[in-house]
Amino acid sequence: MLQRYNSRRLQQHIMDKADLEKDKKLLVATLRKFKSSKDLSNFIDDLLTEEEILDLAQRIKIARSILDGKTYDEIAEKVKTSTSTVSKIGQIIKYGKGGLGKVLEKK
Repeated sequence: MLQRYNSRRLQQHIMDKADLEKDKKLLVATLRKFKSSKDLSNFIDDLLTEEEILDLAQRIKIARSILDGKTYDEIAEKVKTSTSTVSKIGQIIKYGKGGLGKVLEKK
């Protein structure tokens, strides 16, 4: 069943998407300014909570393990999460924009 949008709700959705793109550009521009790992690490510590850092790191660990060919069950056990969470990261790698896989590719 299709979700119905009234014009106000549709306009808000469109504005939210535009705001998201602006915010994403701001984030990318800010991250590009870092010349040292130490400065970037300090920025992350200042900006994010420990829980947010752990969540992001967990996603990276999951993605790296998927790209290394580990099974979803192995990954879930190793990082102490559900196979559903692992599957979501797998879907991002498979159907996303390619950024996660590109950064984590072995060289």
